[in-house]
Amino acid sequence: MALQPCRAHFPRARCALRALTPSLRTYATESTSEPFKASSQESSVPRWSQTPPGMKAPMQLDFAKSFKNKVWKVNNDPAKLDNMYNRLLGPGGSKMLPEELKWLAVTHKSFDQGRRGFNDKLALLGRLTLVMEATKEIVSKAPLPGSRQTDEFDRVPFEHEQLASVDNLSVEEPKDMVSKEKLFALASDAGILDVLRWKPRLPKSLESSGVEVVVNSAVLAILGAITLQHGSVVASKVVRERILARLPKNE
Repeated sequence: MALQPCRAHFPRARCALRALTPSLRTYATESTSEPFKASSQESSVPRWSQTPPGMKAPMQLDFAKSFKNKVWKVNNDPAKLDNMYNRLLGPGGSKMLPEELKWLAVTHKSFDQGRRGFNDKLALLGRLTLVMEATKEIVSKAPLPGSRQTDEFDRVPFEHEQLASVDNLSVEEPKDMVSKEKLFALASDAGILDVLRWKPRLPKSLESSGVEVVVNSAVLAILGAITLQHGSVVASKVVRERILARLPKNE
């Protein structure tokens, strides 16, 4: 028995496909337009001002032993934040960073469960910048008393006038020049506690909640943000003139 040729079925299949194509196109257009509309609406709202909708759980899972420990208000006023930057970095300091980066630098990971971003990576870069400038400040001084130690085997090291101050690092370290207590006092005078975005473990005892470490991280994050935004030359000048010059000197 001979097989029936399939050519007769081709025109019928083509007509059915043409009739179905407009509906497929309409379905694809309608289904893909909604996510794009939603993403464009979400991107227009600054991330610092609200929790991203995609990171909200349908129910609350964090429960505190005492409800009073959950009550804590943070600053949402951009003018208040700009005032702190001007006091810390000098006139025009509020214009050194973009709006989103200014808020990110003062946001700790304890705030809103870290869903609006936090300043850990910026603080790491700022710490490296601050340590570098503090080291340069120490080795630029005249040789400090006790920096040169006698060798027990009577060996004579290589000496040069430009290397004489390197031994100062054996007497004074960057952590001695820029301690967390000094940095905390400087930041407190600039009003960083009023704009810091974090959630203390015990709102009635900020010291027990680690406020000193959180404030230090915020200052370092600001320096890290300036380093990323303007480069090492501008960051070096800011550290020397606005941080190191205002810290109390060691006796």
